[in-house]
Amino acid sequence: MKIVFIGGFFPKELRNEIEDKSVGVIQYAADALQWAIVEGLDKFLDNLRIFNLLYIGSYPKRYKDYKIKKTLFSHSGKSEDINIGFFNWPLYKLFSRYLNLKRELFRSLDKGYDGVLVIYAIHTPFLKAAIDFKKRNKDVKICLIVPDLPEFMSDDSRFVFRLLKKIESIFLKKYLKEVDTFVLLSDHMADALEVRSRPWVRVEGVFNSNSASLNKKNKKEKFKTIFYSGTLAKRYGILNLLEAFSMIKDTNYRLWICGDGDARETLEEYAKDDDRIVYYGQIKREEVLELQAKATILVNPRTSEGEYTKYSFPSKTMEYLASGTPCVMYKLPAIPQEYHEYCYFCEHETVEGLHQTIVSVCEKSSEELYSFGQKAKEFIFNDKSGVKQSEKIYNLLKAM
Repeated sequence: MKIVFIGGFFPKELRNEIEDKSVGVIQYAADALQWAIVEGLDKFLDNLRIFNLLYIGSYPKRYKDYKIKKTLFSHSGKSEDINIGFFNWPLYKLFSRYLNLKRELFRSLDKGYDGVLVIYAIHTPFLKAAIDFKKRNKDVKICLIVPDLPEFMSDDSRFVFRLLKKIESIFLKKYLKEVDTFVLLSDHMADALEVRSRPWVRVEGVFNSNSASLNKKNKKEKFKTIFYSGTLAKRYGILNLLEAFSMIKDTNYRLWICGDGDARETLEEYAKDDDRIVYYGQIKREEVLELQAKATILVNPRTSEGEYTKYSFPSKTMEYLASGTPCVMYKLPAIPQEYHEYCYFCEHETVEGLHQTIVSVCEKSSEELYSFGQKAKEFIFNDKSGVKQSEKIYNLLKAM
């Protein structure tokens, strides 16, 4: 089976450069999920190739280079992969990414190519380039991995942004009809995307257990430590967590937070007024994993408010559970039933409910918390590994 993976993750050779040149949020979650899928598929395929166009911010506000150069790399040591270049100016980058990917598909793949193009994310340039290639090669199949629905990926309310999104949605509706099969992160996506009779599989996430930090035993903090990592977006409930923590008067508690986003300034104000709050900024994933292992509990404060929660499985859920540190969260509609016995859910979806659950869980014995966390960790390692989850994708592709 011939497979080309079209994505936007960070090749190991470029990772440090990308981190140095990025300004603001870095797409670590998307990078980790793509790597996990690729490494999982490698267990079943001998010839997986990658055509990569970095998911990075635009020049000059969010990235320091206006032009991304084409480079060759090999993710497996034997694969012939391409990091495709493009102009990184706002808006124009979309056309540049489409044009350069299309050129590379026609240049690098044989005429009459009859394999599968696996596309990560609903990204208009990727879809349009793949569809153009498919028109010239009738036996090509397109598989789309959908981590998020585009209409829920930003809360930017500016008129121009909303107008562009509206125009894009018209094209996307047409392009999505050309997709042959889907990998969805939530069952609810099947209706939203009008998948109908086309084959699909739910893969809510893929866990990559390669990090040494996950297998290293870290000594727990002496304080009752609450930890959050991820995008500091107001719509993701970070303000709820800050309010819930401020209701705890016990000086034996600590709140650690890392990440970046529109709630950062508010967080910094809280941290200035309460020395129990430590804000680490945006740090490397390996450091995040070590802090997770040291904490008493991990918290995801995202509520089920908003339609987008039906379609968004929080990637941090899997990472949280894999740490062996108990996870506190609200019960979200996109979280499959099989996860419920491995999380501490808030009984009431309010700030007070979050506060009560945090305190209730933190006051449990260290033995009980350790046992609960280890069961969750075993669940993720055994049932949600790259091999297990990627096998579902492989079986879907094999049946095409």
